[in-house]
Amino acid sequence: MKEEGVVDMPMRLMIIAAILVITVPIVLGIVQYYAAVSAEDQLISGVDYLKKQIQIVFSQGNNASMVVRVSFPFGTEFVKIGGPLNSDYSHLIRYKMRNGVERYTIVNYGNIGIRMMSKDGGTLLVVGGTYDFILTKVKSPIDLDGDGVANDYYIQVSLREV
Repeated sequence: MKEEGVVDMPMRLMIIAAILVITVPIVLGIVQYYAAVSAEDQLISGVDYLKKQIQIVFSQGNNASMVVRVSFPFGTEFVKIGGPLNSDYSHLIRYKMRNGVERYTIVNYGNIGIRMMSKDGGTLLVVGGTYDFILTKVKSPIDLDGDGVANDYYIQVSLREV
């Protein structure tokens, strides 16, 4: 019986174990990073789609309405749409992934900022999931652009009950 075979096998196992100890965390880190980036890309895509649908409804006539289904990925901490008509947030969609940074997009039609408000007069807040948004163009009861005439419109955003 050769003794070098007895010593050689444990040494090979030690080398394999050392390689695994080094590479497994790296591979797991890459997979987690890819999942986080992919989820954030899905969130951005969903917000962009919602923004485009709001622009379409705003370009139509008074009381134009559309139901839009949008999915936000698991891990979405919030998506905040609009706010009170006289607030700085009324023309923004703000969104954030868990453990991420808050981002926002300005919703506009040409050089006009599109104001958005929920049915209750505030911000519509949703988290990760699939939602049917009801987007309706409504005539504003107040002057939004400061020209002295209350001839402005906003988009009322609500959720369809399932």
